[in-house]
Amino acid sequence: MAAAALLLAACGGGGDGDGGGSNPPPGPGTQVPGVKEQVEIVRDRHGVSHIFAQNQRDLFFAQGYNAARDRLWQLDQWRRRGEGKMAEQFGARFVPADRAARKFLFRGDAEAEFASYHPQGKEILTAFSDGINAYIDEVKADPAKLPIEFRLTGTEPGRWSPTSSLIRIYGITRNVSTEISMARRIAAVGLATTQELTDQQPVKTLQVPAGLDVGTLTTAILAEYQLARNGMAFEAGDFPRSPLAPADRERLASALSASGGTAKREPEELLALQHESNNWTVSGDRTASGKPILAGDPHRAISMPSLRYMVHLHAPGWNVIGAGEPALPGVSMGHNERIAFGLTIFAYGDEEDLYVYETNPANPDQYRYKGAWETMRKVEEKVPVRGQAEQSVTLKFTRHGPVVYEDAAANKAYAVRAAYLEFPGTAAYLASLRLNQASNWTEFSEGMARHFTPGENMVYADVDGNIGWFGGSLVPIRPNPDWSGLLPVPGDGRYEWAGYLSGSLLPRILNPREGFFATANQYNVPDDYAYRDLTNTMGWAEPYRYDRIVEVLKTSTRHTVRDSAKLQIDELSIPARTLVPMLAGLNSGDADVAEALQRLRAWDYVASVDSVAATIFEAWLPKVSAQVTSLVVPPAGRSVFGTLSKPVVFARLASPDAVFGPDPVAGRNALLLDTLKSAMGDLKTRLGGDVSTWKWGSLHHIKFDHELAAFLDAGTAGDLATQRFPVGGTGDTVHRASYRTSDFRVTSGASYRQIIDVADWDKSLAINVPGQSADPASPYYDNLLEAWAKGDYFPMVYSRGAIDAVKADSWTLRPVAR
Repeated sequence: MAAAALLLAACGGGGDGDGGGSNPPPGPGTQVPGVKEQVEIVRDRHGVSHIFAQNQRDLFFAQGYNAARDRLWQLDQWRRRGEGKMAEQFGARFVPADRAARKFLFRGDAEAEFASYHPQGKEILTAFSDGINAYIDEVKADPAKLPIEFRLTGTEPGRWSPTSSLIRIYGITRNVSTEISMARRIAAVGLATTQELTDQQPVKTLQVPAGLDVGTLTTAILAEYQLARNGMAFEAGDFPRSPLAPADRERLASALSASGGTAKREPEELLALQHESNNWTVSGDRTASGKPILAGDPHRAISMPSLRYMVHLHAPGWNVIGAGEPALPGVSMGHNERIAFGLTIFAYGDEEDLYVYETNPANPDQYRYKGAWETMRKVEEKVPVRGQAEQSVTLKFTRHGPVVYEDAAANKAYAVRAAYLEFPGTAAYLASLRLNQASNWTEFSEGMARHFTPGENMVYADVDGNIGWFGGSLVPIRPNPDWSGLLPVPGDGRYEWAGYLSGSLLPRILNPREGFFATANQYNVPDDYAYRDLTNTMGWAEPYRYDRIVEVLKTSTRHTVRDSAKLQIDELSIPARTLVPMLAGLNSGDADVAEALQRLRAWDYVASVDSVAATIFEAWLPKVSAQVTSLVVPPAGRSVFGTLSKPVVFARLASPDAVFGPDPVAGRNALLLDTLKSAMGDLKTRLGGDVSTWKWGSLHHIKFDHELAAFLDAGTAGDLATQRFPVGGTGDTVHRASYRTSDFRVTSGASYRQIIDVADWDKSLAINVPGQSADPASPYYDNLLEAWAKGDYFPMVYSRGAIDAVKADSWTLRPVAR
């Protein structure tokens, strides 16, 4: 078929046998406009580029250039979606998404914005964007280098600016959706029941602001906000310039309609998934080497191409290696010559509020504020549209932020106030540039005091033997004692932030007495912290991964890098260890349930790929949680509460009350057996009657399809798909591997793993997934997937000698001769 022929031709051509695939590395002395002095790039056999530059500008120019070589389609989609420029390439259908995205661009002081990330922030971001543009120019001059996604869609990459990396909407900073959910809960079951059933840490008293009608707050209010966050899926008609034959377009359009119109993975679907991660730092007093060990594995959606991009940056004043995102200069986790650092999300700051306004019936562009009508600010912008004249869009703003919904019939308007829209320096992860050059705890802390978004648990270790933790966050101060931040508030002037908590006052710990510090997104604001009352009470992870990490680290007195590697893939399930013992003494005359009881009781609670009990438990646990929820949550609230958290479910089961019936213990026991019978029935239907074959890894697996698979014939799509690998762990283990229930394919987990040995940087370990390159013909496209699935790593080489020992290829970028 036309798509197959085009794709195979693109992937098969241009290779020169050096591992470059369809896009081989430049020649040994490639002239690149924009380079001031020569830059050497050494790619190791794992696909990691080590960039050696003679000055700072060339370093970040080369980082941008090199990232574009590996990830140009990903970069282009990231920028277009975030800047609101999709319609320019894909047509008028995307104008609403472009309009929504533009409402969430930072519109403050540009110079303060650049300087917040680094004293030379503007120079760094300019050089980075210049490097991306240099490669785009190279591709346009030689279309054979154009990534296959552009060829299939009939599109081309657009240019970057120094502000392109400053997009806000991709940051993990939101909680405004929680405010709508909380209002809907109250509307459904009342304030008291909502308070009782809502899991908060710490608990804050919910109070509906005077004048707020929770019954009018629906998910439709945030439709445009979600459109800005998540963008739109492609459809076949978005690609009129595609080289596909008309018959193929019709076939593909039909297939897309049958599948719900989803043509590709949404790049920011990862924002809709849980962002649970692990990290720890261990003092030299507890390690075999006598020096600290730092480990981290940030969890996000596992995507093709990878969310993370590893790089080593070396120039005067810079020598840092680690992982970041391809659209950002620097690295967000890794180490330099003096310190190591690694992150997990820290949910301390509540950075968003939804404001509800009364609007003027005579002029809906006016809203009531402090007893008077105030006019919304309007910004008129032009949206370029492929194939037709540009369209004008109007963006409306109140004093609090972008207007996301207007209800003219009810005389209401709604705006999102977001700290990241009014505070400079709040583009996600970019403040790590300061950490990349920090040499001690003081400089690290100064950098973290400006690391506003996302909120991070950043663990620390240094060559002097210090370890620590810093809870970085951007924290609005809500002075009204009745304002929990968990509900929308009237925009009439009664609810105003009183500034932000100074970064110098954020929580931190240096050299904890335990000899280690760990985080796993659990609630960890210190009890004696002076500003604990500002804590966002929602968004904390359930405690099971953290509890297991601490359990292991407490017993590890001569900790090694390999011990940390083993802990990162630890698959012991504390929820299983909590729930299964409740089956003690229970019996059943049903043969399937009796076998399940026997296997669960004999289980060590480790969700390994060979475990049958893990399969049974993972089928059983959701049924238990759903059944307890149906007993506890009033019928009117079930659709808005969803399933109760596991700590709440387990607490109810441990101390059964009247909701389980006149004999609560008997009712609880019957529920456990009934749900176990139901789980076994489901598994028999799916897997057959031979229980011994129900191994967890036969279900739970990882596999990738190319993001444009829906546009390809089945054979070609299959050629581009990765192998299927079994994966252990669950959504509750340290080796966290959450999955979709339809086919048990892993959808989120460790997007990157690092274990850093401060005693010898070259003995550090890392793994990305599935590979560094987005080019299907590259040997670095999915070369790391099997190792990731098995819990293996590669050396995170740092010294020049170690780098040269694992070199795959190298090339030099040279200035254009004058």
